[in-house]
Amino acid sequence: MKELQAIWRHIDAARLDELVVEAVHQYSPSLAEEPATEVFEEALNSAGVPSFRQPVGEEEESERDRANLIIQIGPEPAALLWVGHVDTIALRHDEEHKIRREGDLLYGLGAADMKAGCAAMVEAVTAVAASKVSLKRGLKVALVVGEEELGDGSEAVADALDVPLTVIGEPTGLIPCIDHYGYLEYRLSAAGRRAHAALPEAGDNAIHAMLAWITDILRRTARLSAHDQTAVNLREIRGGTGLFVLADQCEALLDVHLPPGVEGGVVAGIIEEAKRELSAAAAAKVSFDELFWAPGYATHPDDARLVPLRRAFETAGVLWQPGTFRSHSDGPTLYAAGSLPVVCGPGRLEVAHTRFEHVSMTEVLEAARLYASMIHAACVE
Repeated sequence: MKELQAIWRHIDAARLDELVVEAVHQYSPSLAEEPATEVFEEALNSAGVPSFRQPVGEEEESERDRANLIIQIGPEPAALLWVGHVDTIALRHDEEHKIRREGDLLYGLGAADMKAGCAAMVEAVTAVAASKVSLKRGLKVALVVGEEELGDGSEAVADALDVPLTVIGEPTGLIPCIDHYGYLEYRLSAAGRRAHAALPEAGDNAIHAMLAWITDILRRTARLSAHDQTAVNLREIRGGTGLFVLADQCEALLDVHLPPGVEGGVVAGIIEEAKRELSAAAAAKVSFDELFWAPGYATHPDDARLVPLRRAFETAGVLWQPGTFRSHSDGPTLYAAGSLPVVCGPGRLEVAHTRFEHVSMTEVLEAARLYASMIHAACVE
């Protein structure tokens, strides 16, 4: 505890507050993350903590200079990896990027998802460096790009991954999520036959066919044994060309979040069954493509790799009550690479990606203390 107390004494609440505000102030959607990366890089430089850029993507594929920000402290091999993403979703055309404070709460795009988690990681590393506490095992930190879109930042980390335990700072209210949902994306397409809108019997409305297909998909999904844990989201639907015309084309994007243990093929089977039934009853032609599949995973609570985290929670006075992360994150990519990812960070998932996204600054400070306790348990003791 002597070393941990020394680290905790160097956590600076005002410095952390300033870092969170400045990071959230920077608009950094996927593929344009540099403003946020620079904020964290400058904070590390000011603290004398070395970092380096890990290029992401092939140079010939893009003119953008995109890179993960990597920190390595302590000896090899590293015992713990922290991962945070610096990108956010893009603003809609009618939205304005602005932040505001209301008491303990900081509002702004990326506040919870997940610049606050990144800032807590940087503050914990800064405190370790300032404390001069020696690490017996190493720590790596990867502040990655592209999580909200391509996932290419975490793929670059996974390619060089050799760390048994990973903590991802997505918003969980500091609940350690050792299980993780799977995530699917589908594109549904319908092709009909154009006709004047006053004579629908002369054509086949692709939008009507799409709506019937989706309605049947939702009905069938509700019959799954895990239907109360499965989230099906019709993200987007578009079609049609103008007034007084039956739509001859329609396309929809479908998201599905599946609990651990449910395979993506179950959903594909449902979509295919609904397609066959629709094709037998309607003239419109429908098809679908799987765009993305990230399998979920479940971790046994007694997995030995969790021991340092349980000890860190106990030391920091935070309840160790493992949960399940119900969204998509970089976790499945890192799990497939051989590490055990635990999702744990400040903020609430339900406010992420909304106009009222916010984070409690008290919880961010608590996260920094908890992350420091993780360093102590995994890398010092």
